Amino acid sequence: MDTSDVNNYLKKVRRYLKKTKLNDLSKMIELTKMDNLGKGKAFFVAGVVAWSAFSCSFGNVNSASAAQIGLMSTATALTDSMRLGGIPYRNRNGKVVVSGSASKNDYILEGCQTRAQVAYNMARANEPRITLDMLAIANELGTSMEGLEYSVKTASSIKSKIDRKTNKALEAGEIPKQDFEYISETGDLLRYTEVVNHDDMANKVRETVELLEDKGYVLDEIDNKYLNKEGRYKAVHLNFTSPSGQAFELQVHSQETLAASRATHTMYEEWRNPGTSPERRTELFSEIKSTYDSLPLPKNIEQLSNYKRVV
Repeated sequence: MDTSDVNNYLKKVRRYLKKTKLNDLSKMIELTKMDNLGKGKAFFVAGVVAWSAFSCSFGNVNSASAAQIGLMSTATALTDSMRLGGIPYRNRNGKVVVSGSASKNDYILEGCQTRAQVAYNMARANEPRITLDMLAIANELGTSMEGLEYSVKTASSIKSKIDRKTNKALEAGEIPKQDFEYISETGDLLRYTEVVNHDDMANKVRETVELLEDKGYVLDEIDNKYLNKEGRYKAVHLNFTSPSGQAFELQVHSQETLAASRATHTMYEEWRNPGTSPERRTELFSEIKSTYDSLPLPKNIEQLSNYKRVV
């Protein structure tokens, strides 16, 4: 955006502020926990956040239609420009982070087809609106959203995933899918981490699902990792589709499982490296599993059934 774009953008925000109810902006400040900025600045930030989020979400309908009828060059520019910015949020440690900011300088899918880039750009454009709903749910349930700066998967990470899937298909003697097909199968282009009290995990999962469904989201899957006794990792993963049609992943953790994740991250990266020997992979798997198995089971977690929506 150049200077004229910014000025036009701020004019639209001011118009939005004039016709927006004060209690709506107060709620926005509460959700983002930006209430220590001073009254005037806090309300202006709230207006910017709200207007950006709703503009991205509604505008994406146009870009989706353009993509479907084949106007790929137009759609690419449109979806990229709609990413006006993420949602600023003061996290549990008091640090202000911006949702999706990890992808700010890493959003070009090098060597991929335009259709793949369009799908990724559409996800990035949808992120702010979904993030606001995630923050609203965390606020209502007394939970927290952690790592929001990573709510958008970076392009380099996606490209690595495409390469791994392509290589796996070739090694199996199969014809790899096209890159945009792999993108369409990637349910975590947007991903969130909700942190709950360890013993409340089962109940908070149910309450989170209920609140999201009340907002028009569709539950696609519940993957309760605690039900897999032989698995190396423990948490509950949820997959949803937003009202605008955007798929995303929500992981439900506790501080205990997050600590285990941090402690085993280096081992996990080595374990999933294709160059790691089978013997070393077995050793790493056992070490990671042991770390998670040492944690107590959350209360009633084994009563939380897996679920997969039949399409």
